[in-house]
Amino acid sequence: MTLPACAASAGTITGEVRDTRGAPQIGALVELVNSNLTVIAQTFTDDRGHYELPRIVPGIYGVKATASLFLPTLREDLHVAANSKVVVNLTLNTLYEAFRWLPAQPRQVDEPRDDWEWTLRLSENKPLLRMLQDGPLVVVSEGNGQNASLKARVTIRGGESGFGDGGIHHDFEMERLNDDARQLILRADLSQSDDTALNTVVGYEQQLGLGRTLRTVAAFVDRPEIAGGPNIQGMQAMIFRMAESSDLTPAIGIEAGGDTEIVHMDTTQLTSHPFAAVHVRAGDSLITYRVATAPGVQRADALDKTNTLSPEIAERNGQILTEHGLHQEISFKQSAGTVRMQMTVFRDHVVNPMVDGGGAISAADWKSGNLLYDSSSGAIEVAGNNYTGAGFVAELRDLMPDAMWLALEGGMGDALQMDTAATPVTLEDGLSSLRPHRAEMYAAAFGGKLQHTGAEWQASYRWQQPGSLTAVDPFNKSLPDPYLSFYVRQPIRCRNVLPNGMEALVDVRNLLAEGYRPFLTDDGSVLYFAQISRAVEGGLSFNF
Repeated sequence: MTLPACAASAGTITGEVRDTRGAPQIGALVELVNSNLTVIAQTFTDDRGHYELPRIVPGIYGVKATASLFLPTLREDLHVAANSKVVVNLTLNTLYEAFRWLPAQPRQVDEPRDDWEWTLRLSENKPLLRMLQDGPLVVVSEGNGQNASLKARVTIRGGESGFGDGGIHHDFEMERLNDDARQLILRADLSQSDDTALNTVVGYEQQLGLGRTLRTVAAFVDRPEIAGGPNIQGMQAMIFRMAESSDLTPAIGIEAGGDTEIVHMDTTQLTSHPFAAVHVRAGDSLITYRVATAPGVQRADALDKTNTLSPEIAERNGQILTEHGLHQEISFKQSAGTVRMQMTVFRDHVVNPMVDGGGAISAADWKSGNLLYDSSSGAIEVAGNNYTGAGFVAELRDLMPDAMWLALEGGMGDALQMDTAATPVTLEDGLSSLRPHRAEMYAAAFGGKLQHTGAEWQASYRWQQPGSLTAVDPFNKSLPDPYLSFYVRQPIRCRNVLPNGMEALVDVRNLLAEGYRPFLTDDGSVLYFAQISRAVEGGLSFNF
C-alpha cells in the first residue's frame, strides 16, 4: 500500500462497506483517489467489512469500493483536514439495484407537455430510455433519438413457474440494427417475489466480411430466492459467450466458440465450455459434425437463447456443481420443397446431469447439501450420477400453407431413471438410485400464425418412457418440452381503450403434470423427481 507522505497533521478515512441489505462485504477493495481518479492508496475490508486509510495529507479526495459481482461505488469531494478522522460508509449495489422502472414524473403547469409515459431510469434519476404512448421507443441521446431500426417489447407475466423462474416478471427486450452488418440486443428480466431477482443479457453481432460473423453475449443473473441450505442464500452468475462462424468455401462452413461462467453462492466457481462444428453442403443436403462441452452453448447462432442463459447448477456435499460433459454428433439434413428431414446420431458423456423436483423439504434434506431450493416456486434442483450414452433422433418438418408448420420427431438414447423404492429412503439414497436406462422418445409439435387475428401459437407433446428423468438427447435444447405444452400470443385490438402493440400471452409446460417420480424419505416427507415440473404463466406484452 502506497500512501502520501506521513506528517503529524495527516488525517484518516475509515468506515464500512456493506451491500444494500446491510451485510458486511469481506475483502472488498477500497481505494483513495484524487480529483483525476488516480489511485493514491488502497486497502481491503476485514471480516466485519471495516477499512481504514491512515496518514492522509490534508486535501480533497474520493474513496472507491469494488467487489466481485457488484458495481463499483465512488464517494467524491471528501475534505480531509489536519488531524481529522473522516468516516465514510459505502454501499455496493448489484446491477438490478442500479436501475428501476419508474413512472414518468408529472410536469409542472408552466412546463411543455411531455410525450412519454414510462422511463427506465438510473438510481440517480437519470433517464436511459423512454417509451412513447403511441409510437416507437425513443432512446435518450443528443438528438431526437428516434430510429426506425429500433424494436422493443415490454412484458409483464407471472404464474406457477419452474425452478429459477418464479414470481412476477417484468421483461424488457430491445433490438437495434445499426446497419446491414451490425446488430445489438438488450434484454432484462426483473422478477418480484419475496426478493427481487434479475437476469440481463447484452448481445452484439457483426458481419466481418462475406460469410464471416462474430457474435458476443454477456449475461448477469441474480437469484436471491435460490438457497443451498439454511445458511446459503442467493445465487449470482456472470456468463460471457463468444463465437465466430465462417464459410471457407460455398460448400464448407465452420463455427467455433465457447462461454465462461462465474457462479457465486457460498463459494465462487469458474468454468469454461468450448464448442465447434463443421458443415458440408451438397445441393439440398447438409452434413454437420458438432462437438460441445455443455448443453447451454453449442451453436454460434443461439448464444442468446433464453432457456440457456441461466447456469445449470446444483449441489453435492455443499459444493456447487455445473452440468457439462462431452457431446459429439453427426447429422444429415435433406430438404425437398417445404419438407425438411434430419437424422442425428450422437454420443454423450454427461457430468452432473440436472434433474428437477419438488415436495416437502425436511431438515435432513437441507443438511445433506445435495439440493438447491427455489423459494418462489417451491422447486428443487439436484444432480444425478454421471453417465455415458449414445442414440439417435429423427425429425420431419413440413412448412404448411397459411404460415403453419408441423414437426414429428422420434429417437432413442440413454436417460436417467429412478429405481422404485418400496421403503422410505434418504435423499442421498434417492439420488444414488438414478441410473441410465435405454429409453424411447416421440414428439409432435404444431404451430403457426393466424393471418386474420395475428395470433401466434404452438402446441406440442413429447412422450418418453415412464420414469425417464432426463431427455434421451440431453444436449438437444431444440426438442419440445416434455409431455403436453402449448404457447399462445394473441394481439389485443381495442384502439379506443388500449394502446397499439398490446398482446396477451399464455405459456404452459407439462400441463397434465406427467412423469413425476415421488418417493418417501425416512423422516416421513415426500419428494419427487421429474424431467420437467408443471409451469403455467400468463401476461401482457407491449410492442414498440
